[in-house]
Amino acid sequence: MARCDFANGRIGARRSRLLGGRGLRDLLVRRDLGERLEMLRQAGYAAAVPAPPPGPDALSAAERGLGDLVRREARELGGHLEGALQRDLYRAFLLFEEAETLKTALRGIVHSEPADRVLALAAPTRSFPAERLRALAALPDPAAAAALLEAWENPFAAAVRRALPGIGKPGGLLRLEVAVDRTAQERALAAARGRGEDRAVMRRLLSARADLANAATLLKLVGSAEAGEFFLPGGAALGADRFAALSRLPPAALRQQLSRLLRRWLGAPDAARALERPSRAEGLLERGLARAMRAEARARPLSLAVPLAYLHDRLWEVRRIRLVLRGAEYGLPADDLLDLLEA
Repeated sequence: MARCDFANGRIGARRSRLLGGRGLRDLLVRRDLGERLEMLRQAGYAAAVPAPPPGPDALSAAERGLGDLVRREARELGGHLEGALQRDLYRAFLLFEEAETLKTALRGIVHSEPADRVLALAAPTRSFPAERLRALAALPDPAAAAALLEAWENPFAAAVRRALPGIGKPGGLLRLEVAVDRTAQERALAAARGRGEDRAVMRRLLSARADLANAATLLKLVGSAEAGEFFLPGGAALGADRFAALSRLPPAALRQQLSRLLRRWLGAPDAARALERPSRAEGLLERGLARAMRAEARARPLSLAVPLAYLHDRLWEVRRIRLVLRGAEYGLPADDLLDLLEA
């Protein structure tokens, strides 16, 4: 039996406090920031959202609180895991959230975004707390980022350094992001080698993640002759040869093939049409990973899949809450925000 039952017994109550799709839409239609923060306090986010009355820094304070909540929950769930193996696998899976934060910071650096904008979009993590994110966001270029990551002895430093020569080529930023993702994937795959239920669960989740990430990359590449260097290992439906073959297809044929190969996780009968729009495609692929994780958690309720699926859903929801709060506060039309939420 997997040694996750103590942690898993606490997931049900936490999951019941998630807003879900309807709650996020309700949050969007509130009149102003004060009403949105009050709704969050009433809906189980009281520990993350500053008490009324909201001051001029209320939005930033709420974002900091939401980030703190996720990190605290991740730390608590990890602390409840009883086996050393389960804790190691759990920490390996958390590398993907570290990777997401780093990629957000690197995108801002490459596009010369103001540091404040980068900080608003990047969620602090264990390896990238607020002060380190501020230092990253202020850097002038990816080479400086690689040097700072090396000084911090960050696990992604070598990947960023290796990707630097390709920054100026077509797809340079994507090459950099895939290099970061590949580091997280390879480390997680290494942790999952061997026998046992939780290692097998981890490998299946990593397979689904790789297939869906490779699908997202293919949709961005569309016909690139250098597709192979963007490949993420570990998937079952999209191996290296199939990835290369798909990369040569025209857009419509590519979408049809992806919708067929990933039908198990994409679910939607009109997936090929949904993949036409970048925002819809990103959301559909992300929901595919959530679907894979929940299916694994239902099938193996005493396994590591349960806390991993819950934490993924919490992270997804907090990112959407941040999107609603910041987008509404800065005047993004409600229809556009709703479209992003539904994506």
